Amino acid sequence: MPPKFSLQSVLDYYHTRVETLEVELARLQQAEKQAQAYLDTLRASQAELFASLRAKQVGTLDLAEISNLRLNVKLVETRIEQQRATLADLARQIDAHRQLLVTARQDEETLTILKEKEEARFRAEEVRQENRLRDDIYIARAHRRNAGGADDAL
Repeated sequence: MPPKFSLQSVLDYYHTRVETLEVELARLQQAEKQAQAYLDTLRASQAELFASLRAKQVGTLDLAEISNLRLNVKLVETRIEQQRATLADLARQIDAHRQLLVTARQDEETLTILKEKEEARFRAEEVRQENRLRDDIYIARAHRRNAGGADDAL
């Protein structure tokens, strides 16, 4: 059984950090999808308002209703711009989290490789010790055979 990896607590920390960053990244990506869906809804609402405005500007004009529709169009346009800003901010946050996640994964992988090398060195040392023991046993048997054969010759 290989000895306990001396940096196991650090490896565990990086593993936990990777998992936390993955969860945060997934949360941000979900927020981005929701923000994009809301932006799509706003654009559809804007298209409906424009269609209503076009329809109201034909024939008898109801200026109060046309004014109200224009106000609603401006409000929707403002919300669209705010949503675009929100999406841009989320995109920046996602990129930053991806970078953090890549760095954390690299750190974790570095320690994992170090752990694997340490385990491989331990296994190689065990094999060397077993081979030395086996050689000692063969030498002892050969020595006994030679010593036994020398006793018979006397």
